[in-house]
Amino acid sequence: MAQWATHYLMEYWSAVEDAEVPEPVVEQIISWSLPIAGCLTINVDGAIFSSLKTARIGVVIRNEDGCFRATLLKKIMAPLGAVKVEVKAFEAGLLLAKDLGYQNIVLEGDSMIIHNALCEKSPPPASVVAIMVGMKELCKDFKRIEFTHVNRQGNKPAYLLAKHASSIVDCFVWTEEIPCCIEQALIQDVLTFSNA
Repeated sequence: MAQWATHYLMEYWSAVEDAEVPEPVVEQIISWSLPIAGCLTINVDGAIFSSLKTARIGVVIRNEDGCFRATLLKKIMAPLGAVKVEVKAFEAGLLLAKDLGYQNIVLEGDSMIIHNALCEKSPPPASVVAIMVGMKELCKDFKRIEFTHVNRQGNKPAYLLAKHASSIVDCFVWTEEIPCCIEQALIQDVLTFSNA
């Protein structure tokens, strides 16, 4: 009964436009950690700007040593709700990895709702079922794919990227230089991990 009530409440909040969906309290990874050898970690996050009726997505890809590989910043000119922005961020991470030819990935974000749906621990909210079905098909294009959940602090570079660059028109990808808005956060993640 409790599981049904929780799912029902998540469905309700995802249906209410611009409403923040409360995340269930669970044990989480607090800081970013290196992926297993041979894999890349793709951190994703979304941000809503209600007053502008827009949303932004940040994607950060790092290798097994924590070194920067690529980032994406995308602006969506639509007033999306929180769950839809998060699922769009996960989708953008998958598409960027595919476009760059990466085959072994760990897709990581701070939305427990999307993480649980990707891991098939719970059904996705009705508002994002179609996107999730497309993502599941897209996952078949990778040799190895894992999904992990991390809290906002552990997802800081993707979060900062999603919150940054309000002047961007559509989409921008960096593959050779680190965007200055996330450089310090990337360095801090590597230092935190190496001191642990």
